[in-house]
Amino acid sequence: MKRLIFALMVLMVASIVVSQHQLNLLDYELVVYRVSVEDRTALISLQISETNTGGYEVIYTVKFSVIDELDYEVFAVPYMYLMMSYIYNPAFLPFLGMIDLDNPSTVNLYGIKIVYEKDEKVGKYTGKRFSLYSSDQKLFTWVASKQIELPLKFEIPEQGYVAELVEFRKR
Repeated sequence: MKRLIFALMVLMVASIVVSQHQLNLLDYELVVYRVSVEDRTALISLQISETNTGGYEVIYTVKFSVIDELDYEVFAVPYMYLMMSYIYNPAFLPFLGMIDLDNPSTVNLYGIKIVYEKDEKVGKYTGKRFSLYSSDQKLFTWVASKQIELPLKFEIPEQGYVAELVEFRKR
């Protein structure tokens, strides 16, 4: 655990020093993901439009089906935030930036390892599947494509969380 904390601290400092290309969701008009958490599935969308004042209006919608009961847990699940907090976490950005989508290979640094697993088709898109391990424990998996900035798929195996890109529209 101490090694993980140390590695994360080093990565946070490195992410401040190293300039990285980061995804700006304001470059998109629409982003839609299908998110599954254990036995629940929802369609999550972000609709982003410019306002007259030079700002942006963002509409975040969650669409899901209920079989028999609408309980608190349905509302409490932070569907989109969970994925974004991993993918755009300053601690992980340097590692995610180290992968080479043209020649994928294993990256191993400070006890954190990123492993290329295979090519994977997600909906109508195809990308490369990677998993991030810390001390041989899989923390999360994602599918990335060179043609699309957004993660095609994202999984947190320990929590049964899977998010798959359904649709997007860039400005």
